[in-house]
Amino acid sequence: MNQKRNKFFAVIVMLLSSNAMALSTDAEQPIYIDSDSQNLDMTSNTVIFTGNVYLRQGSIRLNADKVVVTRPSGQEGAEIIDAYGKPATFEQTLDDGKKINGEALDLSYETAKSFLTMTKNAVLTQEGGNQVEGQKITYDIDKQLLVAESDSSSRVTTVLQPQSKQDKK
Repeated sequence: MNQKRNKFFAVIVMLLSSNAMALSTDAEQPIYIDSDSQNLDMTSNTVIFTGNVYLRQGSIRLNADKVVVTRPSGQEGAEIIDAYGKPATFEQTLDDGKKINGEALDLSYETAKSFLTMTKNAVLTQEGGNQVEGQKITYDIDKQLLVAESDSSSRVTTVLQPQSKQDKK
C-alpha cells in the first residue's frame, strides 16, 4: 500500500465497555436548541441556528457556532444535525452512567440511526480516559462501533487506559 495515498484506518470495536449502550431514552426525547438566531426554510425543511448554539436531547449535549437541522422529506424523528465550531462538541451519557465526549470542527448526527460523524481534528473520549483521535471518526452509538481514519499527513492515535485508572475516574 502506498501510505501517502491511502488513508490509515483503525477500527476499534468495543472501545467502550461491552455493556455500555447509549442512554436508551434519548431518542424518545424532544430536541431543544438555543441560539442567538435562527433561519427557517420551510420548503427545504431546514433550520439554520447561529451564534453560541446549544442543543440537547435527553442526555445528548451539543455545542457549536452554527447548527443546521434538516428533516429529510419532512420526516419527524429522522433529523440530520450538522454542527460547525472551533471545535463543536458532543456529549452523551450511556446507560451505565459513563459519559462519552466528542469534539471536531465538523459534527454530523443522524438521529434516526444514532450515528455520529466527526471530521477535522476529531477526538472521542470515554469517561475513564480512553480516547481516539483522527481526521474522521464515525461512531454508531447504539452498536458501539467506532471507525477512525487519518489523512496522508497524520495517523490515528488511540489511548487505552488500564482498568485500574478507569475505575478511579
